[in-house]
Amino acid sequence: GEKGRFTAALVAFVINYACYFSEIYRGGIESIPRGQYEAAQVLGMTKWQIFFHVVLMQVVRKIMAPMSNEVITLVKDTALARVIMIVEIIQAAQNFAAYGLMWPLFYTAVFYLIFVGALTLLFGFFERKLSYYKV
Repeated sequence: GEKGRFTAALVAFVINYACYFSEIYRGGIESIPRGQYEAAQVLGMTKWQIFFHVVLMQVVRKIMAPMSNEVITLVKDTALARVIMIVEIIQAAQNFAAYGLMWPLFYTAVFYLIFVGALTLLFGFFERKLSYYKV
């Protein structure tokens, strides 16, 4: 029924973004030069220590830009959730628009603009904070 269709759509949405995020992490981990692993081994670090103390810190720095893009895209894609029957902000605004009120749709657009703008500024701050070269 309706609940089963909602659950299936939500699971598909989650799996889709999990695949994107896992690819970003995989690419970030594979981008770490082999010499980093070898240098940590020479220092006598275990595999777990190498990963958490050497690799992960560099991966976070390298994947910040693609992760921020995906998070912002995820926020925008919530508008598509209406199609898969998840009640969300645009659907609520359209309910008001049915009564001839267009302001809720305008406020919804402003909300998305401010929210995505804030996320962009936040991730830009994190990218600058994690940058190799401070400007």
